[in-house]
Amino acid sequence: MKKIFIAVFSLFFILIFDQSCQKIDTTDLGANLIPTVDNINTFDTVLDVITDNIYLPDSSSITRTDNHALGYLEDPEFGNTNAAIYFDVQPANSAVYPFGNKDSASIVDSVVLSLSYTKLYGDSNSIERVRVMEISPSAVFQDTLYKISAAPFPVLPTPLGEQTVDFTTLNDPQVIRKGKDTTLVTEQNILRLKLNNSLGQRLARYDTTNAYRNDSAFNTYFKGFALMIDSVASPRKKSIAYFVLSDNAKTRLTVYYRKFNAGVIDTTYAEFVYKNLVAKGANLVKRNNSNTNYQRNIAAVSNNKDKIYIQSSPGSFATISVPGLHGVSNRLIHRAELIMDVLPSQEQGLLPPPTLFLDMIDSVNKVFKTVPIDFSTDLTGTYNVAVFGGVMLNNHYNFDLTRQIQGIVTQKNVIYTYRLYAPYSTFPIYFPYTIPTGSPIFVNSTIASGRVVLGGGSHPTNKMKLRIIYSKI
Repeated sequence: MKKIFIAVFSLFFILIFDQSCQKIDTTDLGANLIPTVDNINTFDTVLDVITDNIYLPDSSSITRTDNHALGYLEDPEFGNTNAAIYFDVQPANSAVYPFGNKDSASIVDSVVLSLSYTKLYGDSNSIERVRVMEISPSAVFQDTLYKISAAPFPVLPTPLGEQTVDFTTLNDPQVIRKGKDTTLVTEQNILRLKLNNSLGQRLARYDTTNAYRNDSAFNTYFKGFALMIDSVASPRKKSIAYFVLSDNAKTRLTVYYRKFNAGVIDTTYAEFVYKNLVAKGANLVKRNNSNTNYQRNIAAVSNNKDKIYIQSSPGSFATISVPGLHGVSNRLIHRAELIMDVLPSQEQGLLPPPTLFLDMIDSVNKVFKTVPIDFSTDLTGTYNVAVFGGVMLNNHYNFDLTRQIQGIVTQKNVIYTYRLYAPYSTFPIYFPYTIPTGSPIFVNSTIASGRVVLGGGSHPTNKMKLRIIYSKI
């Protein structure tokens, strides 16, 4: 029942401003002024923790300007990840025929779909087969707020194009024909996919009485693209690539064609782009963890897991309770930190760990609460990992819980179970006054990147623990 409650709870948590979060003035020493533990004036103690691992249903959405994930990643420790992108394009200029004078004869030379490449997660030596499909005219595809867990949209059966992509070349300079006739430019960080000329011929046949009447009319004639990976035809499926659709300088559909101009044949092009104000899109990410250590760990019945598997959104979370806190007497807390060791895992060198986030589970009010005062953001709302913790250093993660633990021992504040996870974004319950209520913070820069195995509360050599340095009062 406990696991079911927490999993359901993670889907429906609400944003509540925690009025009870007040600064505890008894711990102004700070981490840099911790006195030496001499067991005369200053002492330390280590409290055991109890850990469990649970799948996290994820409701993240990828917005128009975010990085979009595309790829198939085989991870022997955590399982397979499959990321697909759905998006539409529009003529660069609305209500205008994009191929110049429709009455002049034109011949389509080539059709190229380009995407602005930003980064890679996984093995750069991956070679994956990208299939470009057309979203079915019958599909309900009308905004950019689709969750990463949404069902795939229907597509037409015949691919518009297919290409095997060597991921090592995604950031290579490419010489591109741009402009009339022989004008050439060099572009970098771009994926170019050659499509069937029949698409360009079809687009050239439309006019301003139908598809080019306005942007909405165009979408009834061409719903958009679906980019997905053919996993069977991909020689090496070990990474996910990220693209920015809103970069109109690089993400575009280009139709190169020839036409007669005063008896002379010109070579030129028409462009279709992802328009930020009206664009539609979805980034769907599916995980399959069957027959992995990750799946077996979560399925195991245990009161205290020896290992914790944290996978970034969409992934998992750990619960961490500290029973010993109930018996801690009043004292001056110089430093309280939750310490967790990174354990070896398969292919961890190819798959770097994520940034982690720690908050608290208020099961009575059915909310997740941000750790009071110790949690910190900067003025832009960015998670301040240098202050609170969350980034792996020297094969460890540490979270500073000094003020929160001081509140427990001095003010008898409620002791909560912690939640540890690696979200794409999250909504803090308690906000510093510089951050408006209801604003999300982004913990990891891209969806579905990062995973780590940690020592749990019952690990024989690398236990997760809470260390407290204190002085008696």
